[in-house]
Amino acid sequence: MKYSLIAFVATIGVSGQILLKRGLNAYSNLKFENFITKIFSILLDPNILLAMSFYVIGIIGYLFLLSKVELTNVYPICTSLTFGGITFFGWLFLHESVSFPKILGIILIAAGIMLIEHYS
Repeated sequence: MKYSLIAFVATIGVSGQILLKRGLNAYSNLKFENFITKIFSILLDPNILLAMSFYVIGIIGYLFLLSKVELTNVYPICTSLTFGGITFFGWLFLHESVSFPKILGIILIAAGIMLIEHYS
């Protein structure tokens, strides 16, 4: 159950990040002053609203997870899954670039987390 809940929380977090970026892409040309004046329309963007909903669901899952598992086990696993997920789905849905060093770094992070988890 621990790993499925960790995967759920990480997936919800990644989904929230992708939706936030999708929603904010429409406002990428705004200067800071204009961004602030449009904050309510930004917050009401469907992608932003869905992202915030995902964050609420994610924090509830994370709170439950932390009540059952040590923080030093949960946080590194969630973080490494999030790194990988954001890189993959950012490439897939947002057409962001993925370089070999970025992929290698994610693999090294994941390998390190697996070592820590294995010997904890």
